[in-house]
Amino acid sequence: MSHRGWIVFSGYLWFFIGSFLLYKGLVFITSAAFESGSTCARLSQVFGSQDRAATALIGMSLLAGFFKGRFVLVKTVKRVIKRLLTFEGTIQIKDAYAPSYWALIGMMVLLGMAVKYLPIPMLVRGMVDVTVGSALINGALIYFKAARTADLFSS
Repeated sequence: MSHRGWIVFSGYLWFFIGSFLLYKGLVFITSAAFESGSTCARLSQVFGSQDRAATALIGMSLLAGFFKGRFVLVKTVKRVIKRLLTFEGTIQIKDAYAPSYWALIGMMVLLGMAVKYLPIPMLVRGMVDVTVGSALINGALIYFKAARTADLFSS
């Protein structure tokens, strides 16, 4: 596949994984919002109701994800794009990403699977999923922008 093709593929990969995590996190938060004794129930005194508390937590998670995507993950995106641009001609899947990137993906998948079996409150899992999902979607947008403008990462 070409350089631009790998950049677009990476963007779609981050976008779809981010969308899945965002959806899953929203389901967790909304489910946890109406459990008796949940954080949302305690925060309902501050926000007026449990659904407003859940909305505030979702908003905070989205904001954290935005900043993570724009200021932390952008470095990863730039590193992957610079690596892809160093190859001549077509790029094979085994060469597209560095071994450390593959290891990171594997560790994230294992962590995601392990979280199911750890005693982590549903609300916390939901907030983490919303934060990471929105960060990945932001990162995907950076990939798409880079695919459109070749000189974006020249500096």
